[in-house]
Amino acid sequence: MKNKINSGNRKKYKFSDKSQSVGGIFSTLLAIGAILACAAAIWISFQHRGEGGLEVGVLGILAIFLSGYGLYFGIRSFQEEEIFFLFSWIGSIGNSAVLISMMMLFLLGL
Repeated sequence: MKNKINSGNRKKYKFSDKSQSVGGIFSTLLAIGAILACAAAIWISFQHRGEGGLEVGVLGILAIFLSGYGLYFGIRSFQEEEIFFLFSWIGSIGNSAVLISMMMLFLLGL
């Protein structure tokens, strides 16, 4: 990735050997999967007028597991060295949001 460095009127570029974190990318993909599982559960629930049954429950539990594993990999990816942390942040925040919202829905349903 290029970083601009201004020295006077000349612009220089600094190239880096850093790459994106593999754990962060995996965490982000798990967050996307958890969001899709939540969206599918909401869609099925609306289609069945709140009587989604087993399909909605399975998708909700799947979203909780995906976001839990995604949060684990996202937090673990911060320990890698010489990487960019963009996907680590995106995956960790996304998975946290899904996990918290799904756990709240689960507790409200008890």
